[in-house]
Amino acid sequence: MFKFFVCSTALFFVMATARAEQFVSLTLCSDRLLLDIAHPEQIAAMSAYSKNPLMMLDKVNTDKPALEPQLATLLPYLDKTILINETFYPQLVQDLKKLGANIIPLNDTPQTPDELFALILKLGKITGNEIHAAHLVKTLQLKNFKLNQSVTDTLILSDTGVAESDFPQYSTLLNLLGLTPLKMPLTAQNFSLEKMLLSQPNVLIEISDKQSYNQQAALLNHPVLQKHFKNRPHFRIPMKYTYCFDHGVWQGAELIYNQNKTL
Repeated sequence: MFKFFVCSTALFFVMATARAEQFVSLTLCSDRLLLDIAHPEQIAAMSAYSKNPLMMLDKVNTDKPALEPQLATLLPYLDKTILINETFYPQLVQDLKKLGANIIPLNDTPQTPDELFALILKLGKITGNEIHAAHLVKTLQLKNFKLNQSVTDTLILSDTGVAESDFPQYSTLLNLLGLTPLKMPLTAQNFSLEKMLLSQPNVLIEISDKQSYNQQAALLNHPVLQKHFKNRPHFRIPMKYTYCFDHGVWQGAELIYNQNKTL
């Protein structure tokens, strides 16, 4: 009985210590992961993006300070663990390290689903939420959104122009849906309506918030494009699902899968 009490007490102490550690997220992508992995009381502050519903998934920061990535702003949080993209803010990272801050770099390094799952599990361990992180990974692994399309060559257009399918979020989205990129790849540098028609896409995925008025976004409403896809599969999802290579890609794939049922 005494041995069980000692073990239970030790386990409670370990859990309490992990829960007591607080985290500051300074990028959109770490915001989104932290909100789904950590307990609310573990989050001390988030990035300025965290209050923008167009950038977040199904959770938005409603009660945490939204910080700009500036040293003066972060001085009160030097006793917290800071999640930051080193490639975005190299000088800030150096300054924080000089002050002894505990930094966890999240540098958008995952390029495959397995690498993303490893990152989720790592964050689960860091925050003391291993079981929850493992459940999230298992849920994503079991998802199946394969579309029944005989011709799968797919064009992805967004408010910022043509999406290059070798980016991990776009390649994963296509793989989840059983679709393939165009045989004649289009890039932001070589894209034109003429080249788009020559590439003969059979499926269009439109990623748009209907908020932009630039030249690239205008392509989404071009009559030539609309005519080409009049009798072809045409799906639409908000941009928030592909801003980061995270679980949002799976949510976007599910939205497209459900749209396919109504075609």
